[in-house]
Amino acid sequence: MFLLRLIVPKFRDGFLKFLILVLIFSCQIIHAQEAALVQTKKGWGYFRSDSSWIIEPHFEDIELLTGSFEAVVPVTSLGYFSEGMVRYSDHGVWGFYNDKGSITIPATFSAANDFCDSLAAVKKSNRWGFINKKGEWIFQPELTDAGDFHEGYAAVKSDKLWGFLDKRGMWVIEPKFQDARRFQEGLAPVKLNGDWGYINKRGEVVIQPSFTEAYAFKKGIARVVDGLKWGFIDTNGKFIAKTDYFSAEQFSDGFARVRVRDVCVFINGKGEVVSKEGYEYAEGFSDDAAAVRPKNLWGYIDTAMVWLIKPAYGAAGDFVDGIARVRMKGDWFYIDKGGKQLFNGQAFEKANDFYNGVACVRINGKCGYLKKNGEWMFHPQFENCKEFRNIYDTLK
Repeated sequence: MFLLRLIVPKFRDGFLKFLILVLIFSCQIIHAQEAALVQTKKGWGYFRSDSSWIIEPHFEDIELLTGSFEAVVPVTSLGYFSEGMVRYSDHGVWGFYNDKGSITIPATFSAANDFCDSLAAVKKSNRWGFINKKGEWIFQPELTDAGDFHEGYAAVKSDKLWGFLDKRGMWVIEPKFQDARRFQEGLAPVKLNGDWGYINKRGEVVIQPSFTEAYAFKKGIARVVDGLKWGFIDTNGKFIAKTDYFSAEQFSDGFARVRVRDVCVFINGKGEVVSKEGYEYAEGFSDDAAAVRPKNLWGYIDTAMVWLIKPAYGAAGDFVDGIARVRMKGDWFYIDKGGKQLFNGQAFEKANDFYNGVACVRINGKCGYLKKNGEWMFHPQFENCKEFRNIYDTLK
């Protein structure tokens, strides 16, 4: 017992020290994985959160669109990192940098998609194929069009019809559709005989084609269009909200913004209109609050559809972790959910929503990064900047 009293505390203290070291090391790894597109006077590059450069600034422009992009102007441009790879263009042809800032796939493609599921669709000699991160062909450039891999499958077009490939480059669903979109939650929208429906991963039609348009499922709900009217269905094809709306956005925080004639309202997951009034314009819910504009000014409502902050702003962003950006008299400010101005009422020329606890802002013509506690991550010093992201995440 005496020996145990001596040994156990030492073991416990040593184990705690070990845990602390693991935590510090993990934080350093996470910290090193974050980087942002930043513009200096030399051009655009990729800047780490530890103040080092992954890719030195020299690019003339940036390309932020997901999906494919064909360079049509003689400039150099840089995209967002996706799964540790970032595409770049060099005067009309595309290649890829890796996470170390080295060109591992030289610019030889006329178009390129971002990496998804470890593969990227690229275009060569007017045909699409798929490469891995070594630049090796998984599927030779024989396709007339190609989407990204998602849930292990990619929608691709062979001559005039669409089908699906797996990550081995094998046909798992033969080309027989007029159009097709990616799998989401096990179902993919496809077009047959002029109408859209849904198939499963065996290629079986599970929701009969009957829609003018059909979109991906999110948490068991998908937007569909009949003629010019929008609605929502579940994974059985049953209507949650019939196609009665002039436009519709995806559900967020349990509510969807839809347009009825000239006003926006919100519906719940049962398809019931829950708004207490209509708005000229409205954003979707984020952090249990939605920016809405009943007439000339923006305010915020909560999920009970009552005013959280009454209309007072010329523009309003989303709440993220209890903080939102708003514009008043040409300047941007940050507020909390009580409408109180944060950071001592500091005004900004430009302000982005917070992302991963940091926001890009502009003061006196220079951009910097502001943390949620009001401290500077990087003081304003850049010509322009985008949000810090984990470079190994899949770009959506």
